[in-house]
Amino acid sequence: MVDKEVLDPFVAEMRLVMKQFYPNGTKETDDFGRIVNEKQWTRLKQMLDSTKGRIVIGGDMDEDQRYMGPTVVIVDNPNDPLVAEESFGPLIPILPIDDLDTAIRIAGEVHRTPLGLYPFGNKQETERIVTETQSGGVSVNDALFHGILPTLPFGGVGDSGHGAYRGRSSFDCFVHRRSVTSTPGWMEGLLDVRYPPYEGKLAKFKKMSELKPNFDRDGKVKFSLVSYILSLGTGSKTGGLVGYAIVLLSKFGLWREAVHGQQGQLKCLKPATDMECYSMTLRPWSYMIRSSNDNCYGSTEAKPMK
Repeated sequence: MVDKEVLDPFVAEMRLVMKQFYPNGTKETDDFGRIVNEKQWTRLKQMLDSTKGRIVIGGDMDEDQRYMGPTVVIVDNPNDPLVAEESFGPLIPILPIDDLDTAIRIAGEVHRTPLGLYPFGNKQETERIVTETQSGGVSVNDALFHGILPTLPFGGVGDSGHGAYRGRSSFDCFVHRRSVTSTPGWMEGLLDVRYPPYEGKLAKFKKMSELKPNFDRDGKVKFSLVSYILSLGTGSKTGGLVGYAIVLLSKFGLWREAVHGQQGQLKCLKPATDMECYSMTLRPWSYMIRSSNDNCYGSTEAKPMK
């Protein structure tokens, strides 16, 4: 989509760039490829034949060589085949629009969740486009730049795909993080809210199960060093008291016996690396095991202490 006010100079610039890139044309150069097979060439030819648009650049083709030159077509309807379908070929439809509101509306109607979005404009315009649309990724004032950076996850959203790959994202996409808990018998007294009769247990259940978010409405994480120390990182007074009780028990050698010698160890999937967990914080209803290596991707296993 291109604003009507800049349509003519935009097409003129495209012609100029074509001459700069391919001074002798695109057919007789090794810098321009061919369609992969006859089936795909025929499909692209049918799309071009069915459009109601006007060809302003290119349009030349050779079926024997499966050649189709870069072709720019100005269309006047978002339902045109060149707009409604992905060509995966050298066909570039241009849909003139009146303003940014129209562009955002049409983008949502044609494809609400595309794999990529490529807005060009000033900062205010592009930020609005990014905010008011959805897509798997966005390259502002460029085409597919987010798709070639190996450090960024690449993937779709909605009907353009699910998940992302490359780097750690590839690992996270194909690995299931299995949650495993081990409940010692002495905790049954703390977990009696699970069993009837339930009268008078609602308040206790809420304290054990309802966790307040540690961030505000703007996504900023709330952190208080004093609260963190007093609660031993559990986020609650009850968890802090239990934690300090465990510290006292361990001080006198009772904690080892009370939990039957359970010690967490994190096995890293990297070669020949076993990272010892540096802390284990107990809440009345769960264990939280933290690794000393944030880059370690693995699962926790309980092993007896010796």
